Parts: sequence; structure tokens; C-alpha cells
Amino acid sequence: MDANGLTWVEAAGEARPVTRDEGQRHHRRSGTTLPGRLVQKGNSPGRGRQWESIMPAHRSRVTAHQRTSEAAIMIIVLATFGPYLAAGIRTEQAAVCAVAGLALLAGARHLRKIPARAMLVIAAMATYLAVAAFAAIGPSNQATGYGPVGFLAGLDNLLLPVIALTAGYLIAAGHPDRRRLLRVAALTLVAALAANAAVSYLMLMSPGEYDQLLSAWWVGDTGVSTAERATTMGRYSGIFNQPAEAGVAYSLGLIAAVYALRRQPMMLAAAGVVLTIGGLLTASKIFLLIGLPVALWQTWTGSSWRTRAGAALAVCGVLAVFDHQARQPDTPIGGVLLGAWLDPGSRSGSLIDLYTASRFGDNSTLSRPVDIVLTHSPWFGFGLDGLRVAYDSAWVEALVMAGIVGVAAQAAIVAALGWCWLGVRRWTDPAVARFGAGVLVVVAAGSLGLPTTTANRISSVVWLLVALSLVSPPSRRWAEKAPDPLPDGRIGVPPVRQLPPASTTSTLSRYQQGQ
Repeated sequence: MDANGLTWVEAAGEARPVTRDEGQRHHRRSGTTLPGRLVQKGNSPGRGRQWESIMPAHRSRVTAHQRTSEAAIMIIVLATFGPYLAAGIRTEQAAVCAVAGLALLAGARHLRKIPARAMLVIAAMATYLAVAAFAAIGPSNQATGYGPVGFLAGLDNLLLPVIALTAGYLIAAGHPDRRRLLRVAALTLVAALAANAAVSYLMLMSPGEYDQLLSAWWVGDTGVSTAERATTMGRYSGIFNQPAEAGVAYSLGLIAAVYALRRQPMMLAAAGVVLTIGGLLTASKIFLLIGLPVALWQTWTGSSWRTRAGAALAVCGVLAVFDHQARQPDTPIGGVLLGAWLDPGSRSGSLIDLYTASRFGDNSTLSRPVDIVLTHSPWFGFGLDGLRVAYDSAWVEALVMAGIVGVAAQAAIVAALGWCWLGVRRWTDPAVARFGAGVLVVVAAGSLGLPTTTANRISSVVWLLVALSLVSPPSRRWAEKAPDPLPDGRIGVPPVRQLPPASTTSTLSRYQQGQ
């Protein structure tokens, strides 16, 4: 085994890395997560040439550095659920910046190996930030009749995602098993959201009793929070200030549960019940229309009967709890909003108005801020100061902060993420590819109702999951393009390295004999 962790074979011919399709059967059979290779058997260049998939003989031992990386992932996820440390300073901000600083000190060398597709995402995010910073010195927003949100608030929304993405990439680049890191992040997110769902249920059963305690998570001061206003409509989001943001979190949590617990049906069923109840308590349209269907799709597509059994048990559990609470006139899950969405015939108006909370339709609530920007500063918006209006969409936020240029940058970010997924899915595990697709759908579709890429708290989790599931690690850059097939259907051989001495093959020989 050489310094790169590859096992070499004493054989005539050459070797190269095995592609995703070629090594998939051996990956499933051996359970290993390390890269394999194809080794030529014999030196005949004719049609009788054969190739054999060679995998490492054993799993590598988890080192202290790897455990530190896993702890850093847990810290970022858990810090997302932390309270305000002071006015305007969240636990998540301090944790992400601290972890990113340490990761930069330990793995700065990996920055020069960032894949081109990830660099495009970062470039689009940097362009968005630079245009918004430039526009902050432009025309004042006083003529609009709306005051500014604040320069620091806008800087936090646009800069922290870049830091979180960079931190996630650096942590993953120094760890040999990205699937292990993703599983750690997924399980941590599921556990934290389960606790948050319990808090939301307590809020449902005892309205107003926990508001004073949770104010440290909602606003960090004595002001009236969005979460307090939402409770009057029967929407309970736990530590999240915005129910829509909590809906995004539960959407990601359900997808994470399906990925991490797909071989443990009872655990998946328990997690599915708790997280689904938590999502329904928020009465979030993002969760109901995007997150829940995506999670159900993932439990069925490419999953074993164990995963499907766990999902069926979860559905039965949710229906039982929902029916029990519906029989309690004072504490129905989801309040009047969820009841209206499940029975649209009882409400007047169009279905578009109902299911988008009038964001779209004849009387769109988004039309007012859009008209203001297009009238006063269409190309570059009002900068990081923003406008004190409800954005309710990543695209409206981009228009307000950076104008039409910002909307183009936001579109480039989403498109680049899709391009990253198309590249990663060619070599990664199918379960990871499905997880990445789920994250991408929630982020892209959810951006129509919430700034999913920049919203406080949840954006740090979004970009961490993006770094772990959609960004190619440096060691996999060779897999960006699979070798082309030869005319007779065999796999072509790209430029390869020479084989080292035969003294390095004893472990491999024993491994082959045991197959």
C-alpha cells in the first residue's frame, strides 16, 4: 500500500482508478468506502485482455484527526440550534467562524484543489456579495418610504454561507471517508430536530408558557418575535424564529433520516414520526409541498424493503398522532392554516393564493418590493442595507440587495449546484446521490418561499450539507470525466502510473485468495 492508500499488484500491464459504474458491485459487496482500481491481468493487448477490480483489503482505522473532523461537523450542526449570545450574535455565527478559522489553519493547502464546479458556486456567491456591498454606497432607500434592515444583517446573510461552505469543504477534504462525515451530520441534524419537535409539541400543549425562555433563541432581546406572532395562528417552530425556516430544517432532517437510517427500519419509523409531526406543527408550505414529498420519494426510489417498511410505519404513526390531536379542539396540529390546506374547498380564492400565502397570484405580496426596486435602483438594488420589507423569497431578496445583477447571481448559484450534482453522481454512492438531489430540490424549490441559501440559522446547515454531498473532494477529481469506451465496448485506459515494486503486494495477494 502506497502513501495514497492504494494497494498495488504485481502484474504486467498498467492500473487506473475504477469508475463508479465499474466498481459499484464490489463496493456493495465489500462495504468499503475507499477508491478501487482496475488492474490488467496479463500483458496481451488483444481482445482477450481482462480487467479486475482491486479494492483495499481492510478499512482504515479512525484517527484522532478524523474524529476531530467529525466533531467539527457536529459542532456546526448543533450550533445552528444555539441561542443568541448577545444582541445580533448567534451561537451559529461564532461556531461557524471559529471552525472555519481552524479548518483554514489545518487544511489551507486544499484550497488550491477546489474543483472547478465548486469554484463556480463560490464565484457566484462572491459576485452577489460584492455587488451588494458596492450598491450599499449607491442611492439611498429613503425615497422608498421603507427603512433599511442594516448593513451588518445583510453582510451576515451573504458572507456566512461562503464561510460555511468553505469550512465544510476543508473539513471533508482532510477526511478519507466523506460518507462517514455525511452520516455524522445527518444523524446530528435528526437528533437536534427531534428535540426541537418535542419543544414545539410542548408549546402546542402549553401555549405561552415557554415564550420567555425561547426568546433567547428567537430575537435575543425583548422585542416581539415572528415566532410569537405565529403561535396565535397555531404554528409552533420551537427554537426557530420563522416557521418557514423550521419547515426547511424539517425537510432536510427527513431527507437526512432516510439516508442515515435506511437500513434501520424501526429507527427510521421513529425518526419519521417525530420529524413529520414537528414539520406539521410549523404549518410550513415548504415542508408540506416540498420536503415531505421528496422524503417519501427517497424512501421508495432505490431503497430496500427495510426502508420502505420504516416509511410505512412512520406514516401510520403520523396519522395516529394527527388524528389524536385533531380530536382535541384546543390543540390541533397545524392550527387553522393546515386545516385550510388539507381542505381547500372551504376557503375562497384561488389555489395559488392559498398554497403560496399570496406570494404569487393576482394579489401577490411580492409585487410591492419588486416594484420599488425596479423603480428606484433596478440594476444594483439597495445593497447590504436592504429594505425593511418581507422578502419571502430568495429571488426578491437578491433583487432588493443587488438588483437584476443579484438575481442573475442567485440563478448562477442554483445552476452551479445542479451542475455539481451532475458531476458528483457519476462516482458517488447512489444513496449519497439521492441525498444530494433531495437537498438540491429543497434549496431550489424552497427558494421561492424563503431565502433558503441565506436565511439565518438554516443556511449554515444547507451549505454544510452541500459541501458534503454536492462538492467533489480533491481526491476524486479524476472522476469528473469517466474514460470513454473503446469501439468494441471495452473501457478505454487513460494515462496511468507505473507499478511499484512487487514487495508491496503481499496484503493484496492474501485479499485475492480470500475472495
